[in-house]
Amino acid sequence: MNIFNKIKADIKEAPFKRVVMPLVILLIGFLARVWWIRTIPTDQLYDFDAYYRIAKNIFEGKGFTYEGAPIAFQGMFYSWSLGMLFKVFGSASVGLAKWFNVIYGTLTIALVYKIVLKMTTKNENANTLALVTMAITAFLPHHIAYCSTTGTEIQMAFLLALLIYIQVSDLNDKWKYPLLGVLTGICALTKPFYLAYPVIIGFSEWMMNKNLKRSAIKGLLVWMVMAAVVSPWTYRNYKAFGRFIPVSYNSGFNLYINNNPNNVHGGWMSFEDLYKTDEIEAIIDTHLENGNKSIKLASDIEVDLKPYAVQWIKENPEEFAKLGLIRVHSTYFNGAWDIDAWTMNRLADKPTELTTKEVERNRNAFRALNDILLSILSGFSLVFIMLGIPSVFMSIVSPKRKLDQSIVLLFMNLAFPSIVFFVL
Repeated sequence: MNIFNKIKADIKEAPFKRVVMPLVILLIGFLARVWWIRTIPTDQLYDFDAYYRIAKNIFEGKGFTYEGAPIAFQGMFYSWSLGMLFKVFGSASVGLAKWFNVIYGTLTIALVYKIVLKMTTKNENANTLALVTMAITAFLPHHIAYCSTTGTEIQMAFLLALLIYIQVSDLNDKWKYPLLGVLTGICALTKPFYLAYPVIIGFSEWMMNKNLKRSAIKGLLVWMVMAAVVSPWTYRNYKAFGRFIPVSYNSGFNLYINNNPNNVHGGWMSFEDLYKTDEIEAIIDTHLENGNKSIKLASDIEVDLKPYAVQWIKENPEEFAKLGLIRVHSTYFNGAWDIDAWTMNRLADKPTELTTKEVERNRNAFRALNDILLSILSGFSLVFIMLGIPSVFMSIVSPKRKLDQSIVLLFMNLAFPSIVFFVL
């Protein structure tokens, strides 16, 4: 009741800022997403197509399969949850998947508002800060455009926002940390690198409260619950593939693709361009059955390729660092090329009264606006991480130096994926 009374008091104190403006921003953000999925034609390419086909197989009672075989190439939660939604609604249409992205995206906007409001309670401009952040989230081109894809991006943004919201909430610890464990498990089943997130929670607790025992217990509790959530899928993988695969089997493969002597850009490479000795080429041919088998079904290729990646990294630490730097640059400053490639790839087929030059000019202007906005936000994010490293490091090693929750959660949730991007 105290929570509801506080909400009522806040609304009564500032109805325009606490009710009208948030609802207006939420509505406009929702309508922008609806407009996008109804107006911009999109082909589901590569991973998006695979996610959808797996969900469709679940809907049709074929299980978690791809091209007639069990698969665990990527996290399972998106395809599984989409397949379950298809079953509930009796349809496996791409349009339905897009509408669920709109719902996830709208909920994310609301969660961001609540998170910022909670993290800035002591600031006299808390309402303004929360509304500005909410508006940025509502109109971020990526958050709108990816609603038209059958991929993890929009759902993952929602899950991460929910995870952070629980962390900043006043929920009793006996409920908060088990719930964080459940959410972390779901995040890990979506993006496997979140298997390491309990460590982030443990370090965050230590920096905020300086109670080593309680921080370790909280991190361990989150890990145990997360492990319980993930374990049924891990068991399924053991039964299907005959070895221990916590979530997916593409990490070793990606490690080699992104870290080999021929990689100069830090990103994806085709097999034709990949560095291959006769031994490596034989490994690839065996696992892919001389090109007759999809890489997504080659469950053991990472076992054979990962040692080559690790060996190259150990023998070439400077080159690995260069690729990592290039990857970080690509993550933060490569612009919004992916919006064109993945979410607007059928726009040229859409009937229009505009000339080809006018369409191209409009598209380039939209791309320029996206690039500028993304570069500004990404630049601030990277600067925040770089400036925060000394304080965070000192807080980790010091038994007394505490950091404010807003600093810790922002830093850890920006730095954690950045480290992953550096490697992969």
